[in-house]
Amino acid sequence: MLEIRGIVVGMSITKDINSLLDDMLVIRSEINRMRADLKSNETLVNKQTGEKISANKIEELANNEINEIKSELNKLTNNGQNINGVFNNTYYVNDMLQDKLIAQALEDNNNQQLTT
Repeated sequence: MLEIRGIVVGMSITKDINSLLDDMLVIRSEINRMRADLKSNETLVNKQTGEKISANKIEELANNEINEIKSELNKLTNNGQNINGVFNNTYYVNDMLQDKLIAQALEDNNNQQLTT
């Protein structure tokens, strides 16, 4: 458990949020890959159903999935109100190396502001 501004937040919520954000990134990268590989009016065939579908329709479906993820994130975080400070607090650990680099940059920035 982590307490931020008087709110106790379970560490599983951060994992859930990270998982949803990762899913969103995967979908966006697939959209970008598809855009690079296909013309927007090109038609593909679903191997499982045999249904023909356009690249535009696939992108629309992917964007709908992203919107569902955003909706789930909003439910999970109460539209961001319950998550303020969780990912940018001193004790949140996601990637140790990245955290060290960020902490060093913040410290350097603070030291620079103090000297100016």
